[in-house]
Amino acid sequence: MPGILEFMVTPLVACLLLIGITVYFGIHVIKREIIFIDIALAQIAALGSVVALVILELDHGQEGHVHDSTGNGFIPYLFSIIFCTVAAYFFTLLKNRTIRIPLEAVIGIAFAVATTGAVIILDKAAGGDVHIHDMLVGSILWVTWDKVIKFFIVIVLIGGFHYAFRKKFFALTDNYLSGLNGLKNPKIWDFLFYFTFSIVIVEAVRIGGILTVFAFLIIPASISALFARRWLYRILIGLVLGFFVTFFGLYLSWVMDVPSSPVLIFFLGIFLMIALALKAITRTPPVKKAGQAL
Repeated sequence: MPGILEFMVTPLVACLLLIGITVYFGIHVIKREIIFIDIALAQIAALGSVVALVILELDHGQEGHVHDSTGNGFIPYLFSIIFCTVAAYFFTLLKNRTIRIPLEAVIGIAFAVATTGAVIILDKAAGGDVHIHDMLVGSILWVTWDKVIKFFIVIVLIGGFHYAFRKKFFALTDNYLSGLNGLKNPKIWDFLFYFTFSIVIVEAVRIGGILTVFAFLIIPASISALFARRWLYRILIGLVLGFFVTFFGLYLSWVMDVPSSPVLIFFLGIFLMIALALKAITRTPPVKKAGQAL
């Protein structure tokens, strides 16, 4: 038992932080019907990091720098933020009635283009295949305390900002499709949402990988949507579920000696299927009106 506690405490804290922030943003994403926004932003951030590392490699004339393309270092991190800021700006502009292309389609295109660009660059880099694997499934078991502390600071800052202006963000998301949010500057608040979300995604992907972050973002929020409508209840349901899956998944990962991220994603999927089955079983059939044909 001391062994598992010593080895798993850092990944456990990292996963709990991931759940804590992704459940909140996941509810926004579900309500806005922009399901793949985090994957697109994560891949755009990864592309920025890869571009920065290639520039650094060319500048220094050294081999092997692109292999460390997880975003470590100030310049790759800065490029990731810049790329995501530009993406956030364009996603804000594309929420326009005169543009007939669905935003989800644009998000998918952005993901495909960013992925292709990163693969092209990494294909010529030493250790590119390793980076692609780490970028997708992450290496959360080997996360360090400095990354966890940095992620915690980001969560406190962005979480505090969203809590202070929660009414504006709630109004914007609850009326995202209709546009009737009552805000004076909805475009500015929409950009601030995408921008802060981008910063969270950049940090989250460095810890858990794209697939893990996507699962943490979408699945608990989807399950909470089945059983609650109010923001508070949905957040609480997502947090409880996420905490349980985190403890259970990391423990099985240790016992079975398998990678933790796939286990966490697998069990989140299992819980989603269980939740769908429970919702179908407990659903109250519509009451037929008097005189209605049987």
